Amino acid sequence: MTGVFGQRAVLGQGSGPDIELVVDGDEWYASYETPTGYSVIYDEDLGLFCYARVRAGRFESTRVPATDPPPADVEPHARESDEVRVAKAAERQRARDRQREREQP
Repeated sequence: MTGVFGQRAVLGQGSGPDIELVVDGDEWYASYETPTGYSVIYDEDLGLFCYARVRAGRFESTRVPATDPPPADVEPHARESDEVRVAKAAERQRARDRQREREQP
């Protein structure tokens, strides 16, 4: 398993320009921040990376694009809870296993 930690990457967005983010993580779980340290998540409905706030240990989109100034109620370097990160990684692993099973002859 290979991870990236604090590496800047330019990522595409479905409904906006490419954006430079700082990536931390691996194939099972990754987090993204703006170069100024604000956590962002990809908002599928908007097709954009948006600032993230933490609710009940889980990121939710503020629906404010990461190319705009951050909302007043988000804090830099926010993180999801350990439980949420572990659950998301486990679900991605299960999804990959199901996909591999479907691909086997």
